[in-house]
Amino acid sequence: MSKINIEKLANSGALRTKKYIPGKSKQEVERELGLKDIIKLASNENPHGSSPFAGEALKGLAGKVNIYPDKVSTDLRRKLAELTGCREAEITVGNGADGVIYNLGMAVIDQEDEVIIPEVTFPVYEIITQVMRGRVVYSKVRELRIDLPDILAGITSKTKAIFLCNPNNPTGDTLPPQELTAFFRQVPEEVLIILDEAYIDFTDKSLNPDSIGLFKGGLNNLFIIRTLSKAYGLAGIRVGYGIGPGELVSLVNQVKPPFDVSLIAEVAGLAALADSAFIQATLTHSIREKSYFYQELDKLKLKYVISHTNFILIDTGFDASDIFDRLLSRGVIVRSAKGYNLDTCIRVTLGGHEENVRFFQALGEALKEAAAKGAF
Repeated sequence: MSKINIEKLANSGALRTKKYIPGKSKQEVERELGLKDIIKLASNENPHGSSPFAGEALKGLAGKVNIYPDKVSTDLRRKLAELTGCREAEITVGNGADGVIYNLGMAVIDQEDEVIIPEVTFPVYEIITQVMRGRVVYSKVRELRIDLPDILAGITSKTKAIFLCNPNNPTGDTLPPQELTAFFRQVPEEVLIILDEAYIDFTDKSLNPDSIGLFKGGLNNLFIIRTLSKAYGLAGIRVGYGIGPGELVSLVNQVKPPFDVSLIAEVAGLAALADSAFIQATLTHSIREKSYFYQELDKLKLKYVISHTNFILIDTGFDASDIFDRLLSRGVIVRSAKGYNLDTCIRVTLGGHEENVRFFQALGEALKEAAAKGAF
């Protein structure tokens, strides 16, 4: 049988995309290196696990998983509407924030549409734009901060949308609320602002731009994306949601896959949203461990970005792949930032305290080895 001609068969946009590479799993490292005692600080997961409310709620599903879930997750959307003050018709849910991004991209990005994306940010924005055969226009990131004036300067008559991650991944930086609000007002109303707030739960209230308040106040070209994967600890179940104008949400729901939020995801999501104590414990831990990270990084005289998320971007001063491998050999999984053209940086999730202590022990050893071997 002859080999398939994938270039002839494939969507030309799909062929142009770069493959998204997630953080390594513990199982993968066990297979590759034969290690057993492994800690994973690569994917910004919640070290506390998930809400006990969610675990308890899932116990009641044993005899129900043979039934399809509600196609539009009515109960979950109703709860999110109650918590955000938005109308149910202004809320869509998806298979994680990624799922919402894909669903929105399918609904709005057309061939040759220009989509502005910061040059250092979450790669899924670029992937969906290319799959839909749109044209990515990169905006500048200066000193690891998204340059809002450069985004404004890049807007043309062909601009369909702007992707903005705040706080930004992988930097952990957040934009000053007053600057962000002024930026929103300057974007032409026919250009959609897609604001990814996956990490907003970790941001101090003084730095929260109140995007939902701005949307409810009449900013109708704003579409907000949030997730229950991070602070709520449901990364393995996948629940994300989007807030936007009712007409746009209706279109997103029209094109998104049927039943993309499972019964398990909806039940766990509803329970997790009711557990304020778990969220508070998560945020308290994050604040405490960030302080510990800063203290230890200062001792090592390493540069880092002040984080408003549950991870920290660290400039090791050495080749990031080399440091990544040295940490991996010690059973510590982090994320190299070379894929973001940050050649000496690693991104590290705030783990449990014992995990963080072990990370710094391994990092100190890795840096000494790299210095001895001149791995710059």
